[in-house]
Amino acid sequence: MFFVPTTLNLFLHCEFAKQCWQLIGVDIPSMAEFPDTMIFLKDAIHSQFFMEIAILLCWAIWTTRNALIFNNIQPEIAASRAVFIREMKLLKHRVNSRSSQAFEQWLQHFT
Repeated sequence: MFFVPTTLNLFLHCEFAKQCWQLIGVDIPSMAEFPDTMIFLKDAIHSQFFMEIAILLCWAIWTTRNALIFNNIQPEIAASRAVFIREMKLLKHRVNSRSSQAFEQWLQHFT
């Protein structure tokens, strides 16, 4: 039998994804469905930028796993962290002036 991972498993429930979420201090509840997970993330991240954080961490997980598929590079938590930080720093330039200080504080707290 061939296992096809679901999107939820890929981004939230597999061991690699869980370790990536722990980078920002979030322990994803086991087998939570998507809507419940978004509510949980909003409460756990405590930031007005929770959606941006969630999207960019999913992107970091995705690109790190793609490195395995396309370049035969084993996924590492440090690689996902590096992608996440790089993307967050790029996003910093798009944050409006009213929110830039809060964004910078969250990013400094994380890094």
